[in-house]
Amino acid sequence: MKLKVAIVDDELHCIETLKYDLQESFSDVVDILFECNNSVECVNHLKSIKPDVLFIDIEMPGLNGFDLLKIVDPQGTKVVFTTAHARHAIEAIDFKPEAYLLKPIDVDDLGKVVTTLYEAKLPSQERGISDKLAISTTDEIELVKHEEIIYAKASNNYTEIITTSSNSKLISKTLKFVSAQLPEVSFFRVHKSYLVNLNHIARYRKADGGVLVMSNEAEIPVSSDKKEELLLLIKR
Repeated sequence: MKLKVAIVDDELHCIETLKYDLQESFSDVVDILFECNNSVECVNHLKSIKPDVLFIDIEMPGLNGFDLLKIVDPQGTKVVFTTAHARHAIEAIDFKPEAYLLKPIDVDDLGKVVTTLYEAKLPSQERGISDKLAISTTDEIELVKHEEIIYAKASNNYTEIITTSSNSKLISKTLKFVSAQLPEVSFFRVHKSYLVNLNHIARYRKADGGVLVMSNEAEIPVSSDKKEELLLLIKR
């Protein structure tokens, strides 16, 4: 079950960028039904096609995003505004949008919106996977229990997930995105490149500026600005 989305923006490069990000990073949970660079054309599409989510620009010639929504009133469709201008935020509240994304759209922010909308779409019986992290590869989606994740390491725009089974899984998501999918009560970003499972910390070594020794004996550096907060978490 995927999110069915539509995109409307008068700037073609904005459509192509958003379309690329959705297909490149979220193709496992998103299907794009249509995209329009003409708001009037979009009105006609929405009369017969009902997406789950409408990504819509605000400033467009002819009908702007607000006018379009007043005409169509897309019941059952979630609205995500995509705009280069923060000044429309107050007026946008009247349309009860799911999100207000400023261009250029940050992929991690987009990921949070997609994840929230996708989880809301899942039937209640499927929401039991909330204690697992979905790791998507070319061939499959593997669900890994949070408790089995020892730590995650950033590798440019990829993240390496280290688990208790001694497996290392490389996924095409940033560490920031992965962090947003995991519960804050158990996971903590101790360094710009490392996210650790607090339940897998074996020791904290004070030397070398602070180093965590994990349950698999891996050594994780701790940033100086994270040390105090980490120590509070360890001692709680």
